[in-house]
This record gives sequence, structure tokens and C-alpha cells, in this order.
Amino acid sequence: MATVLLSLLLGVGTVAAGLVVAVALAALLQRRSIPYLLVTLALATVFARALVGVALALGVFPDQTHHTLEHALDAVMVGLVIAAVYTARHGGVGE
Repeated sequence: MATVLLSLLLGVGTVAAGLVVAVALAALLQRRSIPYLLVTLALATVFARALVGVALALGVFPDQTHHTLEHALDAVMVGLVIAAVYTARHGGVGE
């Protein structure tokens, strides 16, 4: 039962994250600015984290690799969000 629930949650989470990235891509195509690009990439890391969870569930790599990848994606996401805020506040290329 727990495995079925985990699989269901991973599936729903991955699809939801993919939809969020799709909406962000649509906004990026409309605005065409660096802050929107950076936010889209940050949201893509959430989708990537979901894919890492799916890969772990499928046995693609061990738990330690999963743990390391998720922390790395967290760090990338934070960096992208900080860069997006900085670029939006101070102007940048494409602004």
C-alpha cells in the first residue's frame, strides 16, 4: 500500500511540477526577460527534483546519489531565485 501511495504521489508531483514549468515557459515567451528566464529555470529545478525522486523509485541510482542531487538542485534553485530578484531590481540584459 505504501509503495502504491508513494508512486501515486511521485506521479502527481512530477506532472504538477511539469505543468508549473510549462506555465513559466509560456510567461517567459511572452515577457522575454532575464528575470523570467531565471525564475523559469528555478522552477525547472523543482521538476528536476521530482524526476530525481522517480529515478530513485525506479532504482536508477542509490539513495546517497538521490540525496546529493536533491541538495545540489536546492542550491541551484536558491542561486537562480537570488539572481532573478537581483536582475529584476537592478536591471540587466534584456530589460
